[in-house]
Amino acid sequence: MLRIDINLLFTVINLLVLFGLMYFLLFKPVRKIIAQRQEAVDQQFKEAEDAKASAHELEAKYQKSMDEIKEEKRQVLQDASRKADSDYHRIIDDAKTTAQQIKDDATLEGENQKKQILLKAEKEIADMVVDATAKVVAGNTSTEANASLYNKFLDKAGDK
Repeated sequence: MLRIDINLLFTVINLLVLFGLMYFLLFKPVRKIIAQRQEAVDQQFKEAEDAKASAHELEAKYQKSMDEIKEEKRQVLQDASRKADSDYHRIIDDAKTTAQQIKDDATLEGENQKKQILLKAEKEIADMVVDATAKVVAGNTSTEANASLYNKFLDKAGDK
């Protein structure tokens, strides 16, 4: 059976004192260290959440900036395409105008040359007729002389 004596009382008192000393010297500082570590971990989690939110905000700004750049790029390409198209049509129109001018100038030059050739031919024919008439009036009127003059006239006309 169990005996209750003074040793049991001292043992209980020793246990209570030991428990009290352990509580103040061991459990309380350990709880304090655990609480400090918990605060540090909580602070790190808060900083990580803040960094994550900041990263999401920067990502949204980046995406918005990229969208604006894409829109600006599309607009620049569209403007360049319109300008190139208008330049193309202007160059084609200028080339057609220049070609028509060259064609008109060439036609006019050809007509002028044709007129000059015809005038020159008319003058030469008139000169030959005057020469032939002068020879006919001044000289013999025989058939052989007329044939000779006619042949000379044809030779001169054929040469020119």
